[in-house]
Amino acid sequence: MRFRPIPLSLFTTFFVAVFLLLLFGLGRLTYLEIEKLNERFRNANQQLGDQEVASALTESLNIIDQKAVQLASWEEVIQQLLQPTYYTYWYRHRAKQNRFTSDYILDLALYDAEGNVLASIDTSLLPDHIQSDQLGLTIKISEYQPFVTVIKPVVNRQTNQLLGYISTLNQLMPIIESHHFSNADPATLNIDIEQSGHLSSEQFKQHLHYRLISMPYSQAIQSELADFLFRLAAITAILTLLIFPLAAWLVSRPIMAITYHINELKQYPYKKFDPVKDAPLLITELDTIRQSLDSYHNQLNQVNTTLDERNQQLQHLTQRDNLTGVLNRSAFDDYWNEISQLTGSKKLQTFLMLFDINHFKALNDSYGHQAGDDVLITIAQLINSMLRGREQLFRLGGDEFATILIGDNHRKAMQLAKQCHLAISNYPFEKLGILEPVRMSIGLAQSSTEDDSNLNTLLWQADVAVHFAKRPGYSNIVSFSAELAQHAQGLFSNRNQSVVFDAIDNGRGLVLFYQPIVNLETGHAEYYEALVRISHEDQLIMPSHIFPLVEARSLELDLDRQVIRKICADLKADKIPAGSGVSINLSAPTIVDSDLTNWLEALIPYTGQYKLLIEVTETALITQLETARKNLNKLRSMGFHIALDDFGSGYSSIRYLGTMPVDVVKFDITLTRLLDEPESNPILDHLAQMINESGHLLVAEGIETRSAATQLRQLGFRYGQGYYFGKPKAQIPAKQDYKHALNFSA
Repeated sequence: MRFRPIPLSLFTTFFVAVFLLLLFGLGRLTYLEIEKLNERFRNANQQLGDQEVASALTESLNIIDQKAVQLASWEEVIQQLLQPTYYTYWYRHRAKQNRFTSDYILDLALYDAEGNVLASIDTSLLPDHIQSDQLGLTIKISEYQPFVTVIKPVVNRQTNQLLGYISTLNQLMPIIESHHFSNADPATLNIDIEQSGHLSSEQFKQHLHYRLISMPYSQAIQSELADFLFRLAAITAILTLLIFPLAAWLVSRPIMAITYHINELKQYPYKKFDPVKDAPLLITELDTIRQSLDSYHNQLNQVNTTLDERNQQLQHLTQRDNLTGVLNRSAFDDYWNEISQLTGSKKLQTFLMLFDINHFKALNDSYGHQAGDDVLITIAQLINSMLRGREQLFRLGGDEFATILIGDNHRKAMQLAKQCHLAISNYPFEKLGILEPVRMSIGLAQSSTEDDSNLNTLLWQADVAVHFAKRPGYSNIVSFSAELAQHAQGLFSNRNQSVVFDAIDNGRGLVLFYQPIVNLETGHAEYYEALVRISHEDQLIMPSHIFPLVEARSLELDLDRQVIRKICADLKADKIPAGSGVSINLSAPTIVDSDLTNWLEALIPYTGQYKLLIEVTETALITQLETARKNLNKLRSMGFHIALDDFGSGYSSIRYLGTMPVDVVKFDITLTRLLDEPESNPILDHLAQMINESGHLLVAEGIETRSAATQLRQLGFRYGQGYYFGKPKAQIPAKQDYKHALNFSA
């Protein structure tokens, strides 16, 4: 008959219970003796500790009050109340770095005589308004930490006139803990409530608790306690020597048995074991382990019989893209190798068609990854529906798809590309929640019957074609040609890449060209737009060769930092005429970066003498709208103006005017050219009127004739920019008067 094993927990519980019972008896005797001694001194030490804590609290409050009085009489505080123009700068760089402040002062703020803060600061912990009846010192608890708020009047020492108030927010516990205590343990000081309103010092003391420092009599009983502990250790050692061998013997036998069984499983991997027929082990848990090993061993044999079938299924799955269901890059490479082997010496015309979604990252960031996935799935289905039976669609990665056409001529390949592009353009992506149009750029590359073009060559050619398909002035479908390759040499050459990366890393060769923005009413150059160039070996690398590399390597943040440093250097060197200004183009990643305001702090000293604008493109605003709004609001509070650049060339410009802190709107050159189309003039007129009425200043780009400047001024444009007034130059000419160009009379 199979007997029931005894659980290991029962063995352990029995021995531990006996051991703990003995220890408890000995410990109880010791505790009673020590408690008698403790009771004699506890009450006296408690009373002394209460007095120490009360005295430390009073002294700490006096220290905080004195610091507030010293700050109220500080000359810089009086100056800020008399002239608060630079309060924000003073607050960030001077307020907390003076001889009157201490580490326990968390924040301070200055208020005028009506109790209003001189300037609202996002990082301030103090309120924007105070009442005159709030003067003095109050204690408030937040998250178990006490904070002291002090409000003191600031008085003109000569006229005794009330200038305003100063308020400080102070940590209380660090000051209390810094006092010397003989009875109370400062490390154990704590508050028993999480939150509270304003408390007096007496009310606060009721919530302040502590423990006493070890009582002096402890040394008197140390020898007695040591003797006791020695006796306890001796008894424990004896018990351990008796109990441990017995427990080891009881546990080791079943463990050795299960070890032997595991070796048997290794020796006979294909043998089937019956868990029921084997003799049970002494301990339940070990017997359960043995039975589980037998079952697992038997199941493993069964799994091995179907493993080959599963591997075949996995091979099929590895050829498919999990999201869209089309073939993946691995299948694409295999497919090309199969084509090369099948055609052999036969030279068949082969086309590689590469699809790339325009602004997909912006759409993905704006609407979320789920919406981006839906767009990819829909586009894959649309392209698949256009392909013929023998053609396969591959997803190469991200938003890139490709297909290979065998035996077609150029006309048929272009016809298929147009059909795919039309299907995507006509699809109602509003069903997916996408409000902006989704557009596709398509690049075609072909291997001629005479060339042995490999896959990498065709991919490079198709990639170049897609690059030009995305550029203004080109169709959305572009076929690779030798002429495109020649234009792309500068863009993709190793030399240019090294020069651009060196300029971004070290600022070497980075120069700024300035183009005037002219006031169409007065004829004066109001400010200048800073445009990036890179100088190398007496040649200039233009933006068309710079920014594609920057975007491809995600170096926008690094380039913008170098541009900001260069503008600081030019302002310091007086390259910008005094009384004018400069506008800075910042990329989308920079606009939403948390360190943006820190980078631009170096320009704050120039905001009084120069008009400084931050130009933001629509593409920058369609990603992380809330973060962009917060950063732009901070920049406006620092003295910068915000300009919406390339208005009318992107997705939904009108939306940004209502939601973003924009001061200036720059019409894209495509809107300016509507002047040449009489039927489009009413559109331009109404747009300008609407934006003017909303309180924004208008700038027109691309002005090349006096007639255009005159018409735009009549339409309500305040400023103009273009080659008619001047091309971008490294040095701004001394004379910048355009009254004659605008046909103004002196």
